[in-house]
Amino acid sequence: MTKFLQLLVGGMALGSIYALITLGFVVIYRASGLINFAQGSFALLGGYFVFNFHVTWGLNFWLSFAMAIVGVAIVGAIIERVILRYMIGAPVYALIMITIGLFIMIQQIVATVWVEQTNPIDSPWGQQTIQISDVTILEREIWTIAFALVAFAAFFLFFRYTKYGVGMARSLSTRRPLLRRASV
Repeated sequence: MTKFLQLLVGGMALGSIYALITLGFVVIYRASGLINFAQGSFALLGGYFVFNFHVTWGLNFWLSFAMAIVGVAIVGAIIERVILRYMIGAPVYALIMITIGLFIMIQQIVATVWVEQTNPIDSPWGQQTIQISDVTILEREIWTIAFALVAFAAFFLFFRYTKYGVGMARSLSTRRPLLRRASV
């Protein structure tokens, strides 16, 4: 029974990570009406930014994490301005092909810049455990589940009770994406 409970918590933590990835797909789809196949590559890029800032440059993990968020946001903004902005109003299959191309491009850039960097980043919580009777649970698994629950609650409240969240749901229900070609 002890092993079962440990595996249950570990599985819930891993499932929380997958659920957060899915939440990213949902938010992007609700905002644009398009599934972004490059999302995984942006997460990969963020992970390597954290690695570079933390391990290579020796910065604090949380500062590295914040800088990686800013870095990926800047890369995303540049891609939106240079590529995606001109695709507004294009057929959906063209946008899907662009995001698949971005997926491949970002992966190749990461593979070129961080050649064979396989050193893992230690968890900021380390290997600290919580002991409940005979059950040993990693503290990072509890934090992962808690973060996922907070994120889901925040996005639920956003989509349900804010002007922008409700507007995103309405734009999809009428099959009109929020992004449109601006008339000049």
